[in-house]
Amino acid sequence: MPVLELSLPWSPYIRQQPTLPQLEFLLVREPEALYGGAAGGGKSSALLMAALQYVHVPGYSAILLRRTFTDLALPGALIPRAHEWLAGTDARWSPTEHVYTFPSGATLAFGYIDSAIDVYRYQSTEFQFIGWDELTQFEEDKYLYMFSRQRGTRDIEVPLRIRAASNPGGV
Repeated sequence: MPVLELSLPWSPYIRQQPTLPQLEFLLVREPEALYGGAAGGGKSSALLMAALQYVHVPGYSAILLRRTFTDLALPGALIPRAHEWLAGTDARWSPTEHVYTFPSGATLAFGYIDSAIDVYRYQSTEFQFIGWDELTQFEEDKYLYMFSRQRGTRDIEVPLRIRAASNPGGV
């Protein structure tokens, strides 16, 4: 049986083989996509994989968001998972800024939006990738505001993407 060859922007920083649903999520070409399902389905890992897809591109900037910083830092959550995946690589972690910087100059930031004014912490930033973990915990206005932070330049040849993952229920 022939092996399926994929032309996929990939990153050596992705430390696990994606499952078929994760791979389908990574291959979405639309600018906005939601990965939904029950707990334990690999949604957070898929978001981290998607954020890491273009870290080889100079100037690329990604952010992964949760409602609180505590939600990002809990055992098994996005920051500890990123630490596990990026340990022993040439990615540099800034514990004060909560940002990984890659040799290309690309960045992967971790942020939160809890109160109505939290969106303004991102007012002067731009991202080519915005990932929302547990999207149903956010009000729609916060989600829509972050579209204004999604920008690119001709120097950064990556698709502009907003990706979200969530369990059923929530706000």
